[in-house]
Amino acid sequence: MSINSKKRRDSKKAKAKRGNSPSLPSALHQLERFRKDYLKSWGINSKGHFDQGHYGWMAKRVDGYPRTLEIGCGIGYSTLALLKQGHTVVCIEENPCCIAATRRLVSENGYSVAVIARETPRSLDEHAYQLLYKDIGDAPQVDCLLIEGDALNDPKLEEWLERQPAFDSIACWLLGTHDARGHNVAIDLALMPTAREHRIFVQNNVYEIADRILRSGGILTVIDRTETPFTDDLISKMMDHHREQASVTSLVVKVVEHTPHIESEAHGAMRMLMTVPEGEQPEETVGNPPKMSLCSTTSVKP
Repeated sequence: MSINSKKRRDSKKAKAKRGNSPSLPSALHQLERFRKDYLKSWGINSKGHFDQGHYGWMAKRVDGYPRTLEIGCGIGYSTLALLKQGHTVVCIEENPCCIAATRRLVSENGYSVAVIARETPRSLDEHAYQLLYKDIGDAPQVDCLLIEGDALNDPKLEEWLERQPAFDSIACWLLGTHDARGHNVAIDLALMPTAREHRIFVQNNVYEIADRILRSGGILTVIDRTETPFTDDLISKMMDHHREQASVTSLVVKVVEHTPHIESEAHGAMRMLMTVPEGEQPEETVGNPPKMSLCSTTSVKP
């Protein structure tokens, strides 16, 4: 047999093998792709935050509150900043790609880390999927525990958190989500048409979780990218927004702090939607490019 004939035969065999291999349903294929795309884009933004010293600044908001629940881990910079400050971290993350990146970063820096994989994605049709999460059993004692879960729609996770020793702090920082979010049947697109609304709903639920799992005197910090609150009136409006979110809980909104933020202009960077929607921006900035900050709002459990 000639070399060319052998190549053609091997090529046919490879094609036949691929044809007989099961492929992901369309909805799950999109979920996998968008999760990977999110990790890649957020990695660019995260580098910008890292270069501006934001992760150290964020970690300082919970200094002295060492047992921390982190909502979302991104590529791991925030988790690592907490660990370097002496925290023990339990992190909830929906995106397995982010979990893998964070696990690698944390372990490379010498911290013990474990992952609890719980997710089973189920395709409902070409455009809809469901994420099924199994129960959480005993967890290993490590510096960083990464748990597959959803901070918005995961009753088993919330039940597990309530059974754990009370947390000192909760970090809900720079929440984002991938573009397949709207195909999750647990998401009501009438209420959450964009990532901005999704972020607000997650924060609302985190306030309620915090009320149940924080120790007395424990704190919740919520950090968003938003317009710099450069007046007392803007700070008051921001605190009122968080007081409304906390109104169904016992938490008391205490302080708003901010640090300058320059959004990444690098190719492929994610363009974040502001927490304050268009039309509700202060008159002083209408028509002018706003100065941006990372704003931290801290609430305390009585």
